[in-house]
Amino acid sequence: MSTQPITLQLPNELLALAIALAGSPENLPNFLIQAIEHEIERHPQPTGQKGFSEALEEFRQDYDLKNADINPDEVFADVRERSPGREVTF
Repeated sequence: MSTQPITLQLPNELLALAIALAGSPENLPNFLIQAIEHEIERHPQPTGQKGFSEALEEFRQDYDLKNADINPDEVFADVRERSPGREVTF
């Protein structure tokens, strides 16, 4: 399993709490990794249940949407809200 650097942007209060729980800023990365691993162990994927990618692949095999006579412009024509929304001041 390769690791890639990730950047977290936490509110100052949450960052201070995480550092306090970790014991020091140097311990924070390992603390966060352990916390994530603990959550994964607490909530395992049920046995026999497919993950998203497996379910999507099965769906694509079962339904040949590329050759179906479906026009996306017709399906999604009235989905978007056309109002300008609220005013934003920068």
